[in-house]
Amino acid sequence: MLQYKKIFLGNQCDNKCLYCSYRQKDPSQPDFKTITTALNRGEEDSVAFYGGEPTLRSDLSGIILAARQNGYRRIKLITNGRAFSDNQVLLQIVNGGCYLFEIKLWGSNPDLHDYLTQTPESFWQTMQGLANLQNRSCDKFIWLRIPVCKKNYTDIVNMITTGINFGVHRIILSFQDPNLSLKNLLPHIKIATHISILNRVWILTEGFPFCVMQGIEPHIGEIYYRHDTTMNLKTYRYHKYCQNCVYKEICPGVEGEYLNQFGDREFSPIKENKYLQDIRVLHE
Repeated sequence: MLQYKKIFLGNQCDNKCLYCSYRQKDPSQPDFKTITTALNRGEEDSVAFYGGEPTLRSDLSGIILAARQNGYRRIKLITNGRAFSDNQVLLQIVNGGCYLFEIKLWGSNPDLHDYLTQTPESFWQTMQGLANLQNRSCDKFIWLRIPVCKKNYTDIVNMITTGINFGVHRIILSFQDPNLSLKNLLPHIKIATHISILNRVWILTEGFPFCVMQGIEPHIGEIYYRHDTTMNLKTYRYHKYCQNCVYKEICPGVEGEYLNQFGDREFSPIKENKYLQDIRVLHE
């Protein structure tokens, strides 16, 4: 799996998502020079820009150009997609050399999505942005990121279907809410995974303990790109049942707030797994 250098473009955002880690933070942004300095090449040949909302920056085209001039082969933008409802904005970004897009979707309908973003009309703008991306004739790749919480987990299948209908290439189900029981959530995750597979769209999960993913282990995102401490500000920890689990060396554990809320009785150590050797190889 590709490793991206991740560069933060600031907290400023035009959504006010209820579960956003950056929602209450200082809206200031790093200046252009700071960002171009961060773009100095290391081992990575791929870069991902995130926020906040990157498309709010007036110098975004210049940042993308600087990334291209620094030799990055792949440039990804992590965004709510609202700005792409304006085809001219999308055209400018694509012409600058950015073809990889990760779009966040909180619901399959405006009532749910706009409630969780706390922003009226954000759903329809994101939908139009996805439509414009779908219609853009370039060598693009589109991720759909679905942050999963107590308010939207029963809508997961509908959101998956929405993404498939827009021709997305990959779907990420990211566990966001420590107040949502895994016991209630997992049946929806497994159905969504099977629907995505049947439609030949690769799907990954984030934030789920490995031990609860039996039967869909190949779709654990942390196997391929490990636990991301750059963009994911949550704290994970092990519990007493982790000590005898074959996944202990590669699983990041369980979110601390979740353990505080539900305890560890629902978890059982995995003693053996037919995919274990393959998972270890992929994780290396």
